[in-house]
Amino acid sequence: MSSLLKFLGAAALVAAPSVADAAELPEHDPLRILVVGDEVNPHRLAAPDLTQPDDLVAALSGAGNGLNIASVTGVDSQCVDEGLTVLTEGVDVIVYFAHLAALGCDGSPRQTELTAAFESHLMGGGGIVVFHHGIFRADGKEDVLALLGGRADTIAWDEAAGQDVIAVADHFVATQSVEYSGNRTFSGAGVAQGDYPFFNNAPDERYDQTSLIEQGGEDRTIVFTSAGAGGGMARVLGYDLHRSGWGGHVFFYQPGEYQPAALDDVDGNNFQILANAIYYVATTQEDPGSTSGGDEGDESGEEGGEPADGTDGEAGGGTTGDMDATAGEAGTNALPGGDTDDGGSGCSCRTQSAPSGLPWLMFVAGLGFVRRRNGRARAR
Repeated sequence: MSSLLKFLGAAALVAAPSVADAAELPEHDPLRILVVGDEVNPHRLAAPDLTQPDDLVAALSGAGNGLNIASVTGVDSQCVDEGLTVLTEGVDVIVYFAHLAALGCDGSPRQTELTAAFESHLMGGGGIVVFHHGIFRADGKEDVLALLGGRADTIAWDEAAGQDVIAVADHFVATQSVEYSGNRTFSGAGVAQGDYPFFNNAPDERYDQTSLIEQGGEDRTIVFTSAGAGGGMARVLGYDLHRSGWGGHVFFYQPGEYQPAALDDVDGNNFQILANAIYYVATTQEDPGSTSGGDEGDESGEEGGEPADGTDGEAGGGTTGDMDATAGEAGTNALPGGDTDDGGSGCSCRTQSAPSGLPWLMFVAGLGFVRRRNGRARAR
């Protein structure tokens, strides 16, 4: 009997997910997540190498990934009817991974309706994570990109050098269990010159022409940038955005094309950052009239790995494909190649630590009360 118990115990250890093989997050209530995405493959990658919406849903739903999940609903941006219904019922986090403007299942345009639902979600204290090609410009996405605060106009696939992910803010999403390989010098894209921790993604898809779409009085923290390794100009890879009238936050993170680095390694930096962003926007609420920044407190966030001395090495590579890019729109602050004043024009940049557990109770017309997470009182 003792041998059988030892065998069963050993089998259980093998079958159970290891804490070391998951993203590390503070304790939080179960999250309801809506993924709005679509399938594109501009570089003709093999299926195991390409991040697609079903892969994203599976990764976020997977047991032992570090997230406490109540539900993950995946919706194709080209048949978005179910997603609009789910939004009326209430979710905690939207992961926006749509390259194309939204259509109904009957082929009718639905992006205006989806954008309005996103705005109501933010006003009610809900969060949105803009993941990878969710930021990319396509006809019909102008209003949603203006809401989400940015747009990208070109792509470049670099298999050899990829791109450096440089953390330029002391922000929960950048510091919670993210391991950096060293420090490197960076300036530009609204960020003052300094030595910042970084890690390299190779291969990776770059968005060299990335612009911020700003509104007066907004509160935006540029969290990740890149330039140099893998080529390309100084550009933003990630930001945290809050605007007056919103109770919630938008967090954008660009890397994500290469599935093994983005999703398969749930203990890796990219999945940890994605999980951090989901947790952050799910648990950080503000007074809707404020642009003063996220709640402070909850000292659960940890500093990233100890940086070692690094170099600002340049490396070539990458083929740039212009996907019918257009000139920047009014209100767009183009970043590549041009430094701005510290913090960028109209950018009230700040430093954040881990999000707070302070409750806010909000009412949203048409959506009702929004239930928040991480120890906050649920709206009733």
